[in-house]
Amino acid sequence: VGHITNGDMMATTLLQGLMNTFVYFLARMISRPLMERNYWMGFAVYMALQFMLSVLAMIPICWFSRRREFRADAFAAHAVGAQSMASALQKIEALSQRTLASEHREEGMSEDALATMKIHGQSTGFSHLFATHPPTEARIAALRALPRKP
Repeated sequence: VGHITNGDMMATTLLQGLMNTFVYFLARMISRPLMERNYWMGFAVYMALQFMLSVLAMIPICWFSRRREFRADAFAAHAVGAQSMASALQKIEALSQRTLASEHREEGMSEDALATMKIHGQSTGFSHLFATHPPTEARIAALRALPRKP
């Protein structure tokens, strides 16, 4: 409900569109001189730039998504209480870890395989840049830092 009330889907869609437009024009501007000399070489450079710039454009989009997640959590905390929201986040995290771990164990996947795919655990270093949600611990800390209701 917090995402809807805060207009997160619309804001994220607009940001994604803006970033896609920026990527398109930048890749086009850089590759155009090459395309005029050798079309296929320029086209290959254009496609490579599209890919690389699209990956880089995900960094601010994911940052924006993480910020909006904190706002949605604050909205929910205002509605149901910060402690209730923190408790819900802890339960969801614990349940999802148990569920995925047991499902993948049945399929013969080890915990290391889960960690490699970044299905669970903390996103650290470079992978943190592409996380759409903040770590659960950070979300709970932000909820606990909210002013208490009278």
